[in-house]
Amino acid sequence: MNRIVSTALAFALAVIASFSFSFAETSDDVVVLYTNDVHCAIDNNIGYDGLALYKREMQALYKRVILVDSGDALQGGPIGLFSKGAYITELMNLVGYDVAAIGNHEFDYGVETLKKRAEEFGFRYVCCNFKAIETGEPVFESFKIIDAGEMKIAFIGVVTPLSLGSAKPVYFQNAEGQYVYSFCGDGDDLYEVVQANVDNARRKGADYVILLGHLGENVGVEKWRAQAVVENTTGIDAVIDAHSHEVTQSLIVKNKAGEPVTITQTGTMFDHIGKMTISKDGIATELIDRVPAPESSMGLDEATWTAIDGQYVDVAVNRKVSEINASVAEKLSEKVGRVDFDLCVNDPKTTIRRVRNGETNLADLVADALRETYKTDIALLYGGGVRNDVQRGEITYGDVLKAFPFDNKILSVKVSGRQILNALEFGAKKYPEEDPAFLSAVSGIAFTIDASVKSGVELDELNRFKRVNGEYRVKNVMIGGEPLDLEKEYSLCSNSFMLLEGGDGYGPIFEDCEIIEAWGESDVEHFNRYIRDELGGCVPDSYKDPKGQGRITIVAGVTKENSDVSND
Repeated sequence: MNRIVSTALAFALAVIASFSFSFAETSDDVVVLYTNDVHCAIDNNIGYDGLALYKREMQALYKRVILVDSGDALQGGPIGLFSKGAYITELMNLVGYDVAAIGNHEFDYGVETLKKRAEEFGFRYVCCNFKAIETGEPVFESFKIIDAGEMKIAFIGVVTPLSLGSAKPVYFQNAEGQYVYSFCGDGDDLYEVVQANVDNARRKGADYVILLGHLGENVGVEKWRAQAVVENTTGIDAVIDAHSHEVTQSLIVKNKAGEPVTITQTGTMFDHIGKMTISKDGIATELIDRVPAPESSMGLDEATWTAIDGQYVDVAVNRKVSEINASVAEKLSEKVGRVDFDLCVNDPKTTIRRVRNGETNLADLVADALRETYKTDIALLYGGGVRNDVQRGEITYGDVLKAFPFDNKILSVKVSGRQILNALEFGAKKYPEEDPAFLSAVSGIAFTIDASVKSGVELDELNRFKRVNGEYRVKNVMIGGEPLDLEKEYSLCSNSFMLLEGGDGYGPIFEDCEIIEAWGESDVEHFNRYIRDELGGCVPDSYKDPKGQGRITIVAGVTKENSDVSND
């Protein structure tokens, strides 16, 4: 009898202890997990399957766990391109995102396609400053309030107004070329629309307001960066930022009332995921670069998680990732040719990206392929359109697609010498700083950049070319071995993003150009065909130098006296 009582008592105490342990381990704090700029890297480092497991681990420790994204998830790789982002929204639904901001690259497939992705995503996209001009109303919900137990948290989406110029401008225009959408970039419009939504969220009961900002901290127009938005508003408790791909655990910026606001960002492509803890003591942020193995106390079924290549992942999400990868694997593994050396975007010695402020062998090859195929005088391509190295060995369709993930179309046009000079000057405006508009891929043309000359390029409110005020830093421009003639007409080959759609600010330079040929062939298709058919499947050794063939010369000290082109 006593043994029975003792056993029953022991059992009861064990049950009480387990509840007590569980209660102690399950915090009343709210955890917000966050990602940004994943760019279709669905299984890179942590990946969506690792994120799914980490979310479950946090749910075992906290009563309220929210998962958000700050944009640029749908584009950046074959998975996005082949499905126009549908595979990504499918994964985000499976992982269980609660809300997501819209990044500038969410517009890369067009506004109507983005609306379809929003429907698949359950209308969890938020963006307060992307509006229809005719109605003045936001195209998507401006914010979402999530009930997190005893507190309500509002997530307001905002995307850089530079999206109007960095995405394809035609996506935001009607058939007559008139803009029908706005990003609230005039004057202080951005601050005002953010402030209005912060105030509205507070009126609707939000205890905390988190800005899901696709703004960036050190890129683009300064007044549209995350810091500037904080400094010109009140009522924002924290900013989960994106766009500039920076690893920022916690940057403290004072708002308009002098109150501290935390800005945080995870980098890019799942190098990290963010964890924001909201407690009675305030907001704390940390960045996670590796998902730990679940502890037994978390109660996760061991059949639902596993370790793959040293990474702990959720089994169900990993299975879906594998299915998606398999669905495109056959096309991606299609053989194109081979190369016996690396075709570079980055400097092979420093691994620092070079294609946005210097010449590379991959850029030279791409430009030559365009010029030779289209039989033009020159070919020009901006550095932002060339994204990844092509490693030595067999070249596959997937390798080329990683290098050119935007599905841009190729065409040739007639341009004046003045337009060419202005394009070169516009591309060189930030040197030695990186600039996606830098014309790193050039063929049939050679020039010098005098870095000692301060750039005289003036930009409009959307960072587009306006004029050159003063001396040109681009000198000694030679086409076909002859000095550039500003009044002469030349044939130019590039892609639709730069020549037709005004991307990266080139619109005013090339507007109204006469089209010679527009085959509708994508850059990926063209490059594959060029290597296979024109080069016989093998890239020649003449492209072996990773820094290119010397078509772009950088100096500090070229004078007007030894320059063949001036600002006359």
